[in-house]
Amino acid sequence: MDELIARLTERVEVNGPTAEALVAIVIQFLAREAPAIAMAPLYETHPWAKVLADAAPREDATAQSERHFGGMARLMQVADRMMAHGLTMPQVQLAVRETVAYARETVGAEPVNLLVRSVPGLTHVV
Repeated sequence: MDELIARLTERVEVNGPTAEALVAIVIQFLAREAPAIAMAPLYETHPWAKVLADAAPREDATAQSERHFGGMARLMQVADRMMAHGLTMPQVQLAVRETVAYARETVGAEPVNLLVRSVPGLTHVV
């Protein structure tokens, strides 16, 4: 995870704690949205990703039932969480792209592309 934190710190121009928060936001979003089988290669390569995913607060039944707005609305929630850390929208997009690029480099293009395709709306971002 240190390599990804350093990458985000440099390329997105944020400090270390902010970069860590961004990684947690992305991983927790993916864990909520993607099927477990799509997440498995990421977890196998990066056990810390599973730890971050498991640390996510659980949605209550009301929040789960109100997910009718679709993947793009949930992606906007991710953007809102990142912007709460002081990021601009271009930085949010860069942070997501860099996190996915890092996963492709370390896990492999095929499994990460499958993961990205399994999350509604994510292909439009990365």
